[in-house]
Amino acid sequence: MFKKIFDRVAHHIWHSRWQKFYSQSHWHLVLDLSLLIVIIFLLASLGSFFFYRPALNWLNSFSSPAVDLNNLPLACDFSVENSVVNLKEGITLKINFKNNGSVPTTDATIDFLTTNPDFTLDRLEKINGETVEISRRQLFFKPINPGDGGEVVLKAYFSLKNPTVRVINWEAQIQYTIGQQPLKQNTILPVIKLSADFNASSVAYYTSPQGDQLGIGPIPPLVGIPTNYWIFWEVKNSGNFKDLVFSGYLPQGVELNVGRSLLAGNFNYNSSSRQIVWKVTELADQNDSYRLGFEVKVVPTETQVGQILPLLINTRYYIVDSLTGEEKKGELESLTTNLEADHFNSGQGKVISQ
Repeated sequence: MFKKIFDRVAHHIWHSRWQKFYSQSHWHLVLDLSLLIVIIFLLASLGSFFFYRPALNWLNSFSSPAVDLNNLPLACDFSVENSVVNLKEGITLKINFKNNGSVPTTDATIDFLTTNPDFTLDRLEKINGETVEISRRQLFFKPINPGDGGEVVLKAYFSLKNPTVRVINWEAQIQYTIGQQPLKQNTILPVIKLSADFNASSVAYYTSPQGDQLGIGPIPPLVGIPTNYWIFWEVKNSGNFKDLVFSGYLPQGVELNVGRSLLAGNFNYNSSSRQIVWKVTELADQNDSYRLGFEVKVVPTETQVGQILPLLINTRYYIVDSLTGEEKKGELESLTTNLEADHFNSGQGKVISQ
């Protein structure tokens, strides 16, 4: 029954379109047949794509290899030659790198940045490393094949914005490409501590730099008559220090007098060893109060005529940087009656007779 109904409907449609279109122009028939063929082709194509699902393995050649983000292929180890440095001398940084992956790394760079605003990384200087190039704060690597690696030694120079800060915190930003996949990792670099500046001085005066008379007695020194001089020890520091010990010895013929000027610390004199010791437990940053002055007396003898007499010998100091634990020590020149630091009486140290 359905076939009869379908035949009647198809016959009606065909007869209707024949009278309206096809009998008047065969182009209408050609157009409808063409559209019918296109529809049949599209339906056949759709069915083919639905049932035919090939494995597109050829796309794998354009994809990136799997990467373990917890164990990235490019391993970089950073070390510094010395964790306590002088800012002007720069920081020596050693980089050991290796490609532990299965494919080459390309476009590898390392960018060095400070993490505190008190310092600025000015430039990098390559000491050795044929596989890298440098542009200001950035390191550029040539392609690194699987299993390959090497060593790079750099010199990093910083500028200081805040003179009270002595610790440099910095990091390395490592970027490279595996296949088509870009990778990035940050590494905290070893903390750098700056060595603090320290200066110790030992001088003798008869007349102060301001023109005030400190000493008593004849200049040049005269046989049988006492001449008093003042000796000053002074420490200037740009950071916090501790455990300062300043010492010196009075030679025979020189006696410690009663005059004293002590702004900080403790003063001791051992009469048997003739040693003078000045101790300061803590020295604050840029405090100018660390000075000691003491008076000594000389009475020349006839046998010393024409000689320049020693006032203080074997002067030494020892001090510790509170931040870095760095020890600083040294020996200062002996002081004489020639008063090298005294602008008004320098060179008048030879003993004369009456």
